[in-house]
Amino acid sequence: MFKKVLALVLALLMVTAVFVGCQKKRTPLGGDSTKDTTASTTADTTNDDDAVDPDTEDDETDDTDSDTKGPNPFEQSANTDVTFEATDPLDTAPIDVILDPNTHEGADIEDSRDYDGYSFTVLCDTTNVRLEFIAESDGELIKDAVIQRQDYIEQFLNIDFNLVETQGGYGNMEGYAAEIESASGAGTPYDLALAYNLIPPVVAAKGLSRDLAESENLNLLETEKPYWGKEIKKEIMIGGRIFWMSDNSSWNNIRNMLCMYVNTEYFSRVNEGATKEDLYALVENGNWTIQSLLTLIQDAYENTNTEGDGAEGADDLDSYGLQAAESAAWLDNWVYAAGFRYTKLNAKGTYDWTLGDQSMIDFIDYWQETIHNDADIDKQDGTQYKMFLEGRSMFSLSTIGMNEQNPEIEYTVLPLPLYDSNVKNTYSTPFSNTYSSWLIPKAAKTEAFERSATTLEMLAAEGNRRLSPVYFEVYLKRQVANGDENMLRMFNIIRNSITFDLGYLYGSSLTCENLGGGSGYAEVFIFIRRIFAGDGTGSYSNISTVWPQISGTATTKLNNLMVDILDY
Repeated sequence: MFKKVLALVLALLMVTAVFVGCQKKRTPLGGDSTKDTTASTTADTTNDDDAVDPDTEDDETDDTDSDTKGPNPFEQSANTDVTFEATDPLDTAPIDVILDPNTHEGADIEDSRDYDGYSFTVLCDTTNVRLEFIAESDGELIKDAVIQRQDYIEQFLNIDFNLVETQGGYGNMEGYAAEIESASGAGTPYDLALAYNLIPPVVAAKGLSRDLAESENLNLLETEKPYWGKEIKKEIMIGGRIFWMSDNSSWNNIRNMLCMYVNTEYFSRVNEGATKEDLYALVENGNWTIQSLLTLIQDAYENTNTEGDGAEGADDLDSYGLQAAESAAWLDNWVYAAGFRYTKLNAKGTYDWTLGDQSMIDFIDYWQETIHNDADIDKQDGTQYKMFLEGRSMFSLSTIGMNEQNPEIEYTVLPLPLYDSNVKNTYSTPFSNTYSSWLIPKAAKTEAFERSATTLEMLAAEGNRRLSPVYFEVYLKRQVANGDENMLRMFNIIRNSITFDLGYLYGSSLTCENLGGGSGYAEVFIFIRRIFAGDGTGSYSNISTVWPQISGTATTKLNNLMVDILDY
């Protein structure tokens, strides 16, 4: 898929030499529509009723169906409280500049660092390793960049990567932690561990990982390196200590960003010829909201399954305006789209769950009711990519990586929509599970710890210099966007809106075995998925009924976990 990316992009750029809006700005949208509005928006949110212009009546006609879709979201005035970054200097940079590692910021490590051919052993989760380390090139551009990162680090530090694979993932978190403990107890600790993103909190809670903030070679506290995201660092840190980290520049992590895909032909057909440019305008004037989405999918359901069982009624082979299935792995992320987090720091310096806050309850109740009662929303097909790729959903929440499936339909991408109440005044981009996280086993002594920390810094930094430019700047913003300057800007907004949450990361502290079966961890996001999947009956009927049953235990477990981690 990436094999001929560079040639295609170069040919494309010969036709479209420059993109519009080459500089970052923070100018509010609205007013003169001819002015440059490339960067950010803001809007007055003091009255939710003002968010949508209700006056959509045409005095010249008497069309009784004119308001069946609700207020026209395209007629809203700019929501000028919403801010975001839509442009980047690299948008107009030549390809050779983008692909030059010296264009991008690297690590502050002196060239004289030499580890004398040390065999650097990395414990690798099998779900992540094949996107972080690649043995042989097959000519694809991004895979070549992965190899180049590895080769450069080995030469720069004079080490040889020794990769040891073990099963991890959601189904073997305890087993992965046990492997780290076993190796450390035997006096042969791993130099570094590459893990599925939910594993490091389990390892940290067992006292098996080093505090990365102690390192002189990891730029986590004193400096702001672009490859260590501010958002995840803030959410991971407990009492100034950081027990694992995820970069924001690797192939695996960029491709796990969540966004909204739009089947533009389906969208235009249902919305009387509206175009993707209308959607881009909604995003950039701050009016891309959940309510706008619900308006745009009205009357989108189509009975496309005409044969076999269920053909007479709605089923999971029909077409829908929005895919939000009960079993979909990303259903819980609507909480983040709405601007909420699962935890908050209180005045005592400890953490509280937000699941009892009325605003959170109101949103969860609202979204649970919506997905169960809107006939234009699919509630059955949890097959992730398949439904959208088959052209059977107008909007679908999925990962950036779905672009790699080469959809054969006309489509574009948008950030997740805002909540009408504007709980948060910017778009949110949560990550799908399976992104990569790194930790250093605690058994590593001081010298070995600094060697591991240096190598980790280099992995992230060289991702910023070699991987991100190829995947994000060339593949996504040039090849996938294919000259669509607005789609390019959507990719910028999505990546500049990355969201993390301490409650999600440490979510195994919330247990609800008394409410039904589960993995044994019953993380908070699993809990939210079960609530959204509920229809007002059963064990997970609604948040107001279920949360009081477990809130005391969940709060105790959360804060005990924080204490346990800091005690090590």
